[in-house]
Amino acid sequence: AHGLAFAPTLDMETLMKSPNGIAWAAEPNQFRQLGYMRVLLDEFGDQMAEPLIAASEGADLLLGGFVAEPYVQTLSERFRVPQINIPLQPYRATRSGPASLVSFFKRSDSPLNYLAGWLSEGLIWGVAAESVNRLRARLGLPPHNGRSYRRAAHQIPIAYGFSRHVVPPGTDWGAQQQVGGYWFLDEHPDWTPPGPLLDFLSAGEPPIYIGFGSMTHSDPRATFDLIVDALALTGQRAIVLRGWAGLDTEDAPHNVYLIDGAPHRWLFEHVAGVVHHGGAGTTAASLRAGKPTQIIPHMADQPYWGDRIAQIGVGPKALPLSKLTAAKLARGIRRLIDDDSMRARAARLGEQIRAEDGVANSVRIIERIMLAHFA
Repeated sequence: AHGLAFAPTLDMETLMKSPNGIAWAAEPNQFRQLGYMRVLLDEFGDQMAEPLIAASEGADLLLGGFVAEPYVQTLSERFRVPQINIPLQPYRATRSGPASLVSFFKRSDSPLNYLAGWLSEGLIWGVAAESVNRLRARLGLPPHNGRSYRRAAHQIPIAYGFSRHVVPPGTDWGAQQQVGGYWFLDEHPDWTPPGPLLDFLSAGEPPIYIGFGSMTHSDPRATFDLIVDALALTGQRAIVLRGWAGLDTEDAPHNVYLIDGAPHRWLFEHVAGVVHHGGAGTTAASLRAGKPTQIIPHMADQPYWGDRIAQIGVGPKALPLSKLTAAKLARGIRRLIDDDSMRARAARLGEQIRAEDGVANSVRIIERIMLAHFA
């Protein structure tokens, strides 16, 4: 719709609904999560790489996200095409706790934060190593080990896709790592909400939004029942996203409206608070809307965003899925509604994010990097 060609890689919904994908989303231990990631990359990695190879030869520039970085680095090396990383999370080792995906001291600078980040980089490489080295062998490149990959990766410049009002730049970041802001593409500008949804919104006070997006569950009915119980404890209404978990029931109570989807920009303007899994995109959307946010992290970078939301005071402390109860969720929902200072901070942050132009900023950063590094 925007004039871009699209080359699909793998079907992420199929991956997340596979037995290992469901186990990955449900696994509370982050080290065991890495094991599931390795299994999934072994299963799906070759399928993901195939269209990347076809698209890379003859390209002028390769832009890659967090998970794709080692694959894109291999293609950049093989086809001699410049690479810039455009991750949605601050994953590089740094002294700065606020800008560390993994840190010991989340609110301050410390060499121990750098150590934690350095160790996590090694673990992440270990997850992708076998799959990436298969690709390297196919392309006639020598295999990477942890040291050679880290050396190659740290030469790649980065344009981060998040707001500096949410994650300040690391104190030890140089010109190689820059923050442009969130990238919002407001799809379906002519989208019209269905009548029943408008009726639900007009029938009472603004509801809470609850949705876990692409996260899957082994027992979606139990998750839905927990949500219903939490709403009963608070007396709140909610719009609940079915999502990939398939949260659904034929006997939803009158205070719950189930949806398959709606543009975040429109929907979040009409709710009192947002409860979600902590994906980078949904986090960005809820913050832009200026809404207080309760994160229920499942895996990957979601615990980081849950911590960050609480640290900057725009949401309650994160509630990991493995420890979620109706009572805990009810307490979080009450804070979204009743904590006036939190609501005010969320509103101010929304104003700051809406004043940014993350797309234009990032374009300028990428152009500067191209001129400085690759001219």
